[in-house]
Amino acid sequence: MSIEGSGGLHIIITGASSGIGEATARVLAGSGHRLVLAARREDVLEKLVAELNPSGKRVIGVPCDVRNHDDLLRLVTRARAAFGVVQAVFHNAGMDSGSSSWWQRSPDDIRAMYETNVIAPYWLSQLVLPEMLEQKNGHLIHMGSVQGLMALSSLYGGSKYALRGMSLALNRELRGTGVHASIITAGFIRTAMTAKGGKRPLPMIEPEQIGQTVLRLLERPQAEVVVPGWYHPLIWLERLIPKIGDSVVKRSWKK
Repeated sequence: MSIEGSGGLHIIITGASSGIGEATARVLAGSGHRLVLAARREDVLEKLVAELNPSGKRVIGVPCDVRNHDDLLRLVTRARAAFGVVQAVFHNAGMDSGSSSWWQRSPDDIRAMYETNVIAPYWLSQLVLPEMLEQKNGHLIHMGSVQGLMALSSLYGGSKYALRGMSLALNRELRGTGVHASIITAGFIRTAMTAKGGKRPLPMIEPEQIGQTVLRLLERPQAEVVVPGWYHPLIWLERLIPKIGDSVVKRSWKK
């Protein structure tokens, strides 16, 4: 999408208080963009905002639970009041199922997974898309996973399959409007979330790499980016020889 003038873009980042969201906020703030950071942990969010922009003129924080539609409405209202039309959203807030099987989880856990990973991006996009379409300029970036391509866990992976399908279809629906939808299909990333999930079968990348990917997508939109790139042959092999995927699953959840 176009980046006009020196004011940067007005971007909402969900799940912004730590991990991928925090790293992306640092990258985008360093590139001069105006940010609205959303997260549930208000104290952590305030510290990050104060560090990135003490004046509060280019970065603000909004406490928000993305599973609550009223919270999302307040988020967008605050964003518009601070910086005007929302020009991009990084749908980063997410939940992982950890190492336990989904049938060992409560019904509320299963609902929360899909409300966070799938429903929230629909709701937030619905709130900002009309003005993006009116401006003929906007970008919705979704934080996906290779589990949206390779079936590794039926709860978390299922939610990422759903998110990937939504993002790719939305990008086609928006073709010719000036608004883009992208998904970052990422491998294992070194965050507090992945630290809880037991032993991982493949090397992890740092969250800053996702921040740089978001920055590149804002400048040169693509429907999907696989990060890191060396996952491409693994994805291809898993499709060609599914037993490879079976082996990865077996090794993924070893403690």
